[in-house]
Amino acid sequence: MKYRVSKFTMLSVFVVIAALLVSVSASAAGISIYNSIPEPLPPNLPSLGYQATSTAEFGDYIAFAGTARNLSAVTVTMSNWALHSTYPTMDAAGFTHPITLNIYNVDLSGPTPAVGSLITTVTQNFLIPWRPEADPTCAGGTAWRASNGSCYNGYAFNIVFDFSGQGITLPNQVIYGIAYNTNTWGYNPIGLNGPYESLNVGLASTAPSTGTDVETDVVFWNTHYAGFYSDGGAGGVDTFRRDAAWTPYTPAVRFDVIAVPTSEAQCKLDGWKLLARTDGSPFKNQGDCVQFVNTSK
Repeated sequence: MKYRVSKFTMLSVFVVIAALLVSVSASAAGISIYNSIPEPLPPNLPSLGYQATSTAEFGDYIAFAGTARNLSAVTVTMSNWALHSTYPTMDAAGFTHPITLNIYNVDLSGPTPAVGSLITTVTQNFLIPWRPEADPTCAGGTAWRASNGSCYNGYAFNIVFDFSGQGITLPNQVIYGIAYNTNTWGYNPIGLNGPYESLNVGLASTAPSTGTDVETDVVFWNTHYAGFYSDGGAGGVDTFRRDAAWTPYTPAVRFDVIAVPTSEAQCKLDGWKLLARTDGSPFKNQGDCVQFVNTSK
């Protein structure tokens, strides 16, 4: 089968692909429609400790770039401050801990945005790598020294929530929350000492590279102590709600989606590299993408 494409059609396709490349970014998990994770990931980030701040859930109100909304994965940057030497009987590779991601609709019926109905929730067990052991040459003798020569008290790493095959279609804006239990805090406290007491959620201090942090000074937070909220607890405690005065910090997360081609034009000019089948599997080349459009295989 021969294809006849005019220079005007090719120009239109180029403009479409260029716009896609500007509005979203490709990643191993799919196409990024929101990304506040610094790249490359530094040895550590500022972070929120759930045990230290009596936290059960922490997240943000965000808006997505592009038009693709078939969720494939959500990446969250964590920071672990726990040392293997403190827990020598545990696996040298790290410890496993369940972490939950909740995604909500945004309730805009009131004077300020609020958490709406739950879109989806997933809990997965993640291997949490130990923070490197202390370097006595670091100030105070408790931090570790990274390859860049700087010293850090925590170790940054990413966890990935897999949504492939679940058929979750996102709206244009969501509120998300990251939840997990520690010794005495969380929705179901564990009641035992453990390395999860030193597990934190990483914070970015620059604007997202993709998508929008809708209220740059605001996060959503569930903490037990009134004094941690910017309003002194006037809006309640132990509830996942809006909290201000967070500039410049926002949770470091990335939302990825599967973009499924619906026309041959979308496959051309390397557009196939940003697309996938409905099951999330990538295309080998432009021809493979075109064949899928025509046969769904």
